[in-house]
Amino acid sequence: MIEFLKHDDALLVTSDLIADWCEHLRHEKGLSARTVAQKYLAAAKLVFTVAVEKRRLRDNPAKDVMVRYTKKRRRGRAKGYTDDEARLVLSVALSGSGVDNWSDLNRRAVTWAPWICALTGARINEITQLRREDLLVEAGIPCIRITPDAGSVKTNQFRIVPLHPQLVELGLVDFIRQQKAGPLFFSLRPGAQPQTMAQNVGKKVVKWIREVVGITDRRVQPNHAWRHRFKTLARDVDMNPEYRDAIQGHEDGRSATDYGENTVKALYREICKLPRYDLSAIAAGR
Repeated sequence: MIEFLKHDDALLVTSDLIADWCEHLRHEKGLSARTVAQKYLAAAKLVFTVAVEKRRLRDNPAKDVMVRYTKKRRRGRAKGYTDDEARLVLSVALSGSGVDNWSDLNRRAVTWAPWICALTGARINEITQLRREDLLVEAGIPCIRITPDAGSVKTNQFRIVPLHPQLVELGLVDFIRQQKAGPLFFSLRPGAQPQTMAQNVGKKVVKWIREVVGITDRRVQPNHAWRHRFKTLARDVDMNPEYRDAIQGHEDGRSATDYGENTVKALYREICKLPRYDLSAIAAGR
């Protein structure tokens, strides 16, 4: 908690801060609601209760904070796409099938968003809000810039993500350079919010994956499954966890991570460890 609050003064701790800390543990540290409630929050409540009993504090700020969770269920399938599912989604994305009546912008989204998510591990809305000006080259390496300026980033942090060589070979860089300035996957109307429009495009991608590709398993979140798969593949290839989190925009909560920078060269070296998707296997339907 001290690391999150960045101070150790119990008198400054409020119930809102404790609730925010619990959210941080859930969504940034990746802990389950059960673990946060039964381990972390329970320990905080005990510490503050003792402080009140010893008259060090007047009130227990953790007293009314709750983290709800369901009873533990038997673990089912993985949250990320299987190899076969990933190949299926990516092959249909390249084929352009099933979207003849869709707008050009939506066709672009279902072609490129799955591939970019697959090889960057980014959140879908971070990709659907990309603009032409978010393509850049650093140290000779094509990259995309994920920034709150384009719409919304969950951690509100700017980051640069090198593009996997397969994305370059598929023509992503050329595609982006051919577009006019502004969003790649939607037309920004006067008065419209980029964040909302990017979310709507993300929903279109979900609809396409469910109805056109045919990934109907409700245990799979069609867009978020790429983030889970990226994590799994990164572990398989021994990608450095610090670089993996930097690429995906995850915060590990360690103060040591705030020191120094993750250079594009270092991130590119790590992202190149990810295996290419075998297009010949996709074409053969394996």
